[in-house]
Amino acid sequence: MMKRSYVIYFLLMGFIVVQTSCRSSKELTMFADMHDEKSLFEIPGDAPEYIIKPFDNLYLNVLTLDEEINQLFNPTMGNGYGSGTQQLFGDRASQYINGYMVAEDGTVNLPVIGKVKVAGLNLSEAQAQVREQAEVYLKDPNIKVKVLNFKVNVTGEVKSPGLYYNYEGSLNIIDAISMANGITEFADIKNVLVIRHNENETKTYSINFSDKSVYYSDVFYLQPNDIVYIQPNRFKRTRENTNIYSLILSTISTLLVAGTVINNNFF
Repeated sequence: MMKRSYVIYFLLMGFIVVQTSCRSSKELTMFADMHDEKSLFEIPGDAPEYIIKPFDNLYLNVLTLDEEINQLFNPTMGNGYGSGTQQLFGDRASQYINGYMVAEDGTVNLPVIGKVKVAGLNLSEAQAQVREQAEVYLKDPNIKVKVLNFKVNVTGEVKSPGLYYNYEGSLNIIDAISMANGITEFADIKNVLVIRHNENETKTYSINFSDKSVYYSDVFYLQPNDIVYIQPNRFKRTRENTNIYSLILSTISTLLVAGTVINNNFF
């Protein structure tokens, strides 16, 4: 009876080892159906431009040869032309204190220049619009416009989950995952979820990263406040279950050893 129990124990241990170690290299590879290196880096089509809307928070940098004027527009700058480049956007608190909020009527109110309509424009167009109006009052202004409230939440099986900010006109899901230092070995790359909140509804989309069709997904390019959730694969679930099984088998092993000792000493 004791020998039979040992056989069952070792069979169970062998089953667990096999289940936790038979993941193929293909299952670990993103874009497994792309057979040439070139296709990995050529994203088809143009990235959509971010369109400014009311209540956006903008980084609006105006630089001239006049340091006093520079301080009006860029209060976090030090002395000297262009010295603010060391900390381009500042921390989150200073962004909201010193950023320019787009009013409900679509304008930003700038020192010296006054109100400039920017809603409905992309960042390049807004930059040109501000420059055109600034040139009425300032000599050779250098204008830079960025969006400060474009953030996405990357969570689940990534190495550094958290909120990530994008200051450019667009952000794709590959770059967002890269910001989070990539996926873990337990990521389910065939069922990555993007949760998107619109005005009246919340939609969940699934993306298969083992297929190049990901490039054509409606959510390949992310929108502000999107949530990217990398689900755990079956191997992680198996591993978590294995810990439980190992504890049970360890207990069984202890009981078997104890039973053997008792059997040898008393019978």
